[in-house]
Amino acid sequence: MQAQSIDLLLLSGFERFSDTHLKMQVGNTYLPNPDVLRAANISPDTLLATDYLNHYNEVAMLMDFLDGTDEEITDEILAWKPEGYVDHFKHSGFRDKELAIEAFSCADPGLVSQFEKACKSLDTKIIAIQKLAIAGDFTAAGEIGGTLFDDIGAINGLIVGTSTPDPSAGSSAHEVEEGISQSDIDSLFS
Repeated sequence: MQAQSIDLLLLSGFERFSDTHLKMQVGNTYLPNPDVLRAANISPDTLLATDYLNHYNEVAMLMDFLDGTDEEITDEILAWKPEGYVDHFKHSGFRDKELAIEAFSCADPGLVSQFEKACKSLDTKIIAIQKLAIAGDFTAAGEIGGTLFDDIGAINGLIVGTSTPDPSAGSSAHEVEEGISQSDIDSLFS
């Protein structure tokens, strides 16, 4: 394992892709049809897709095995790099990736801002884990790693819209409610 330079990359900005999906017009903004969004596992309420969380879930699952004895797992964790929402879908095999990118460009800017802040915070945490792994401090890396799924759950709440307005951040920002279950999330997309 070699020491690596780990930098926090900025999340991608908005990009609009044209597609052949049905759209509905709201004011001067064209939004993807809610039925088309649901079929693609994109929340019609937030216009965000849970597929983005795969970027984080992979490294969070590997953290359960990070103890310094398996160099392959350590190398996989060190190979992880922050990737913004748009870039994730550009590089993914997600069937409806263009729709996910287009929907994101139509999402509420306040929600997108909070979503990106939460993602940057998680990115920073994973980078700290990588630095600790490089230094050989697997105990401290594991302690931080034990909190990754909580952060992923909070981001999931933003994506699926299981949030309430945060009065201190303005009317368009969101705060994740406690206690959402995976079955609640799954039912949103059924």
